[in-house]
Amino acid sequence: SSPLAHPRGGRVWLQVMAGFIKTWGLQLVDKGNKPFDLQQLAPSDIIAFYFSAHWCPPCRQFTPLLRKFVDLLNAAGDYSLKIIFVSSDKSETEMWKYMSEEHGNWLALTYGSSQRDQLSSKYSVSGIPSLMVINGAGQSVVPHAVQIVIQAMQNSTTQVFKTMFDWRTASGAAPAAPPVAQLAKDMSVKVVGLVSKPELNGEMGSVVGYNSEKQRYDVQLGETIMSLKPANLLQMVSVRMPCDSGAEEEHQEADIVNVDTESGELVLKQGDKEIRARLGDELGPILKDGTYVVVHGLKAESAKQLNECLGRVASFEKDKGRYLIEMAPNMQKSIKPDNLRLYPLA
Repeated sequence: SSPLAHPRGGRVWLQVMAGFIKTWGLQLVDKGNKPFDLQQLAPSDIIAFYFSAHWCPPCRQFTPLLRKFVDLLNAAGDYSLKIIFVSSDKSETEMWKYMSEEHGNWLALTYGSSQRDQLSSKYSVSGIPSLMVINGAGQSVVPHAVQIVIQAMQNSTTQVFKTMFDWRTASGAAPAAPPVAQLAKDMSVKVVGLVSKPELNGEMGSVVGYNSEKQRYDVQLGETIMSLKPANLLQMVSVRMPCDSGAEEEHQEADIVNVDTESGELVLKQGDKEIRARLGDELGPILKDGTYVVVHGLKAESAKQLNECLGRVASFEKDKGRYLIEMAPNMQKSIKPDNLRLYPLA
C-alpha cells in the first residue's frame, strides 16, 4: 500500500501535496475567487483535476453529472473529494460564469495560468471533459474518471460510494470520517427479504459494524456474524401512535415487529393488538428522534441528490406535519412523511 495512506502519514501527505502544488507553481482559488490555503486540505482529501470549458457541449453534459456525484457524497457526510477546475474557457468572464452557474463548491486554477498547458501535457489530456484523480505526489492514479462517474451515476448510489472507496485506495488518501447515517452499533434489527438464505428471514440480531467497502452491515445472529445488505434489515424500534383526539399527551407507544415486503406496510404491536400502517397515514406512526429513514421521491432539483440516501430523524415538526432529517453533520432537511421509508434501507 502507499506510504501516504499510513495513519501516521497525514502530515507527510500534506507536505508532499503542498510540495507538488508549489513546485508546479499552481495558484488555486475557491469559488469566490479567493486564494485557497493549502492548510485547508486534509489527509483524507481526494484531489481530482477537472479539465473543462463552457463552450464544449460534452462538458456541459458531464458537469451537471459530476456535480450530482459530488452532491451525493456530500449528502452522506463525505466532503473529501476536492475538484480543481482547469479551465479552457475563452475568457475569464466565461470561466466564472461557468463556475457560478454550473459548478459545485469547487476549486480552480487561476485563469490564464501557464501551468494549464503543462498540466494537460503531464496528464496526457487529449480532449475535454477530462477528470484526473491524483495521489499526493501528483501522479495520475485514475486517468479516465469521466467514464467512471457516468457509469456510477447510471448504476446506483451504492456504486457512487464504491467508486469513492476505490479512488481513496488508489490515491492513498486517509480514511474519511464515517457519515452520520449508518445504523448504530448494537441496534436491534430483523432479517427481511433475504433471497440467498431465506431460512434467516425473521431472525433477530444486532448491528456489530459497517463495512464501507462492501456497503454491508455485520450483524450478530445468535453466535454467527453475517454480512447483510441494508435492504435486508428492518429496525426494531418503537413509534408513537396518535389517538383519535390528536392530543399529544394521549399518544401511545407501539413496536415495529415486521414489514409487509409486498405492500410496504409496517406491522406494529400495541399491547395485544396488531396494527398495519404506513408513514404519512392520518393515524399512522410518528417516528422517534434517532430513527433511521431512507429519503425518496423528492422532486425539487436542489433536493433530488438526497433520494435513496439514509438519514436520521432529528425531530418531528408537528405544526408542519414534517420530519427534520439529519442527512450529514450540520445538514438537516425538512421532509414530508410520504418521502420517507423505513424499509428497504439504502
